[in-house]
Amino acid sequence: MAESVTCIECGDELNEERVQLGYRYCTKQSCQDRHRRGVTVTAIGLNKSADTFVVADSREIRRRGESGEFAKKDSALGLDYRGHTTTAAASSSRAPARPAQIPTQRRPAARRSWTLEQEKIVRLYHSMGLSPRQIVERARDNVPGLAITEGLAIQIMSSRPR
Repeated sequence: MAESVTCIECGDELNEERVQLGYRYCTKQSCQDRHRRGVTVTAIGLNKSADTFVVADSREIRRRGESGEFAKKDSALGLDYRGHTTTAAASSSRAPARPAQIPTQRRPAARRSWTLEQEKIVRLYHSMGLSPRQIVERARDNVPGLAITEGLAIQIMSSRPR
């Protein structure tokens, strides 16, 4: 016959199923009030958008946190995007390295056929939402000496800013 286990609070005999689940107290309200511990809900901030909620006891949360489960994950695009590994095992499982490429000479930047003042005016008017035709009209009225044409405005808007 199985050994009977009694409630640590009132001394009544515990149900066998309750003993198998690991409880040491009975289901009477007074014993429940004294010994029952509800679930612990812990909010873990993992990213900017929202917290993650974990329902577990405090020891479980601590164990999972110490194991690194809640640490920031590396969300890189590739396996070895930083170009280095820290262990021999990691380097052996890595994809074979690409052959070295011969550096090519960079072409000199294309010479711009407009002045810095022309570019400033065109980019200013473009940022105001004006079309190339409207930019030319406004520039003709305000700064006629810059001689901005519709083609020049399009070239400037299509190029990288200085």
